[in-house]
Amino acid sequence: MNRDEDCLVGIDVGTGGCKVTIINSDGKIINSANEEYPTYYPRPGWAEQNPNDWYNTVKKALIKTNIKNIRVDAVCVDGQVHTPVFLNENWEILRPSIPWIDQRSTEQVELLKKVISQRKIIEVTFNPPANSFTLPQILWVKNNQPEIWRKVYKILLAKDYIRGMLTEPLWCTDHSDAIATLMFDGNTFKWSKFICESVEIPMEKLPEIVFSSKIIGHINKKASSETGIPEGTPVICGGSDCSVENLAAGTIASGGCFVKLATSGVISITTDKPTPDFQGRTVTYCLPTFQQSPELWLTKSGTASCASAIRWFKEVFCKEEVDIAKRMGKTVYELIDDMAEKITIGSEGLFFHPYLIGELSPYFDPHLKGSFYGITLRHRKEHFCRAVLEGIAFSIRDSLQIFEELGLSVNNIRLIGGGANSHLWGQIICDVLGKDGLKPAVGDASFGSALLAGIGIKVFKDMSEAVNKCVKIERIIRADAKRHKNYEKLFKIYKRIHDNLADIAKMIDETLREIE
Repeated sequence: MNRDEDCLVGIDVGTGGCKVTIINSDGKIINSANEEYPTYYPRPGWAEQNPNDWYNTVKKALIKTNIKNIRVDAVCVDGQVHTPVFLNENWEILRPSIPWIDQRSTEQVELLKKVISQRKIIEVTFNPPANSFTLPQILWVKNNQPEIWRKVYKILLAKDYIRGMLTEPLWCTDHSDAIATLMFDGNTFKWSKFICESVEIPMEKLPEIVFSSKIIGHINKKASSETGIPEGTPVICGGSDCSVENLAAGTIASGGCFVKLATSGVISITTDKPTPDFQGRTVTYCLPTFQQSPELWLTKSGTASCASAIRWFKEVFCKEEVDIAKRMGKTVYELIDDMAEKITIGSEGLFFHPYLIGELSPYFDPHLKGSFYGITLRHRKEHFCRAVLEGIAFSIRDSLQIFEELGLSVNNIRLIGGGANSHLWGQIICDVLGKDGLKPAVGDASFGSALLAGIGIKVFKDMSEAVNKCVKIERIIRADAKRHKNYEKLFKIYKRIHDNLADIAKMIDETLREIE
């Protein structure tokens, strides 16, 4: 290891775990490590995480990278979007964080629509009121746990808490995280006094907003001893995972598009101006900011259960394959791909809807349920394997249709996230969408944060230089026109099944409440 080499550290505090990536100034991976942390489900539809679990996991991941033997020039943290951390003035956690996958705040969403109106909220924040956003989660705590709410000094986002643990308590966030809270005015680029006053959220509970690339602090003595990062190392403010992923994918120019196959499935298009959808089917973020107003915006849509749906399928249906994979020295996901590849497109009429925790875009419906439809005596496990992969692809196709209605065109896509490593799934995604795909060699948020760290300390003069120097394309996936035509026919059936089952899904929830 050359200790004189520029090394940049990116830390991603994701939905299900932490990843640390260390790169040099050419984008070469020096080392990386993953660690998972638990999500707790205290009630159906609820999800909670302990920010202390995040920090303990970050420490473990950093130690695994052997970082104490690497010269670190800068650190940058990104984090899962929307997820609030409730702190008192002594930097003490007051309750578990509510991640974006939580569905408890349906009543608060309806309250927002009633008090402010959906259209007005979108006009101000560029985003629709939905369970996944921070404001409904905050309102749930305010309404249901007033004794905790009275003690709240500041509300931070996931990456802000971890960054504060590495440096010192810093009551700040960045624009890319702020706009994802539903309390940020996308027109003025400041906290919205109108939104906060409408629902009685004191603005003094919100953090200061600073630029994503700003050096915001330095590694403190305690964090240095716990992580191995040298004391005094500059720490960059950082951004939301949704924003820094664009750096990792290289989609930083208008028209750039990526599909992320991770815990959730995301399709993101970069634009030179905000393109809010007044039907509330998309979300609008911005790229990490380096000046008061961003030059590039992100229109995003996605399915709540993507890789998480495959993990669920593995745990429930593939216990035998887990053991076989261990003996073969392969992953169980490789075996799932092998089984799926034996089946023709359409899985012989078997359809899967990945609504295992409700759905985000385009429905924002917490009542939706996952389903296999079309099961016959002919179907075997191999069919179910392919149906899961195709069903998630159809769910992403649902979002692409929204972008087309908004006049946002896509020529090709970049595939990122752990699921993009599957050659079969990547091909299915491209065939379903009818778009060629580019697979970057590295495409995760921690890599994007490492690039942002380099921008913050001027290793790269701007995003373009960082991307041009460091983002490499690993393979090209060509969409097959014939398969796309057939998938379009199947997609119409997929949509029809959703339309017919949506009311039944709501009826299930209503009935379960009656019989509790």
